[in-house]
Amino acid sequence: MAAIYLDSSAIVKLAVREPESDALRRYLRTRHPRVSSALARTEVMRALLDKGESARKAGRRALAHLDLLRVDKRVLDLAGGLLPFELRTLDAIHLATAQRLGVDLGRLCTYDDRMRDAAKTLGMAVIAPS
Repeated sequence: MAAIYLDSSAIVKLAVREPESDALRRYLRTRHPRVSSALARTEVMRALLDKGESARKAGRRALAHLDLLRVDKRVLDLAGGLLPFELRTLDAIHLATAQRLGVDLGRLCTYDDRMRDAAKTLGMAVIAPS
């Protein structure tokens, strides 16, 4: 089965209640595998720093249910060349990690507009359940 790649904006919605959280949970209920970049471990926990211990605990649980893919030299080299020029570094690493999945990538789940636009430009199927 094709993998669902979650970026940090999606993972945070699994840890704290936001308007799209329930729709995202419903969408993910029957979809496996769920993957992200190992980068998400740091990015998500930093996003939850000011949300309290229960949010950080929920963030750790959400991350534990994902296959976190290593950020290796090939991912970093690929990320360094991704367009558009305005693409932020962490987003480029997420997109490069997702690209490395090749045909095993089903959809990329993001709630970040710039990430969505860049992923579509790269030909990825993008979803943001709401």
